[in-house]
Amino acid sequence: MSFNILLVDDNNISQQALAELFQSQGWRCTLAANGMQGLACAERQSFDAVISGFFMPLLDGPHFIPLLRQLEGYGSLPIVVLSTHTREEVAASMDMSQVNGFWRKPLNCDTKQQLLDHLSTEIVAWRIKAA
Repeated sequence: MSFNILLVDDNNISQQALAELFQSQGWRCTLAANGMQGLACAERQSFDAVISGFFMPLLDGPHFIPLLRQLEGYGSLPIVVLSTHTREEVAASMDMSQVNGFWRKPLNCDTKQQLLDHLSTEIVAWRIKAA
């Protein structure tokens, strides 16, 4: 099954590694370097899931995600946050109920596979509820 993912992160190494991972699964991946670019992408096309970094220039994850949730079609879309910070540190700065998962960077082979599995499950469940 092929999915269309929006990856919003200012770390080029993380972006490329995840884009290659998704593409190796046959998924399409659109890249954005910050929340402003992410919102522009989300307004132009639809996605099956969004992965957002936490700290980014111009518009960071804690501000990007609530704005994204307000866009038509993104209210319940699966969103995952990636950060070098702990879940507790991230939760102190944002409403974690707005996201469907958290992964701490850097991702190793096991956590990359867990992320793929988690996203697949979330997307299929979201599509079933949307149908």
